[in-house]
Amino acid sequence: MSDNVKSLVKSNKYNDLLKIVDQLRLEAPKAYKRYHPTDDQIEVLNNARARAFIHLFLKVKFGFTEFNERENYITDDAYDGGIDAYYIDEENKKLYFIQSKFRNTDFNFENKDISVEELLSMDIDRIIEGEIKDDKGNKYNDKIVSFQRKLQSISDLPRYKYEIILLANV
Repeated sequence: MSDNVKSLVKSNKYNDLLKIVDQLRLEAPKAYKRYHPTDDQIEVLNNARARAFIHLFLKVKFGFTEFNERENYITDDAYDGGIDAYYIDEENKKLYFIQSKFRNTDFNFENKDISVEELLSMDIDRIIEGEIKDDKGNKYNDKIVSFQRKLQSISDLPRYKYEIILLANV
């Protein structure tokens, strides 16, 4: 296969991914304005696609078909402690911590590496221990605080296993 054909195939795969995440993004109710940017809001669109990428994972991995159900598990925002989403599997006693890196171009999606610093930025221990601020003194966002409340209600939390999931093209 020629380099041009390989490039076209890669580009088409990325375009297919964009179509999927855009479809998931458009499932958001109109009240979720962050998912419905205007045509000139490129950064907002990129952020919406990054969140929709997490929606895709939650839909496929855990079977959450409803937008609002998936949105409840997404914590991706400022002061999220590096945790973009989570899931508590009570039946199998597992806590899933999801870190997502969605690239905004086909080239970056195929070629941009994830740094060790990005991976180490997850404040899992602090959050599980109930800390309300990160190590820089910033209060965790409301979705992280809500997650912490859910954790506090689990009587046998020490028996749970942790699974860290990285959503990215590595």
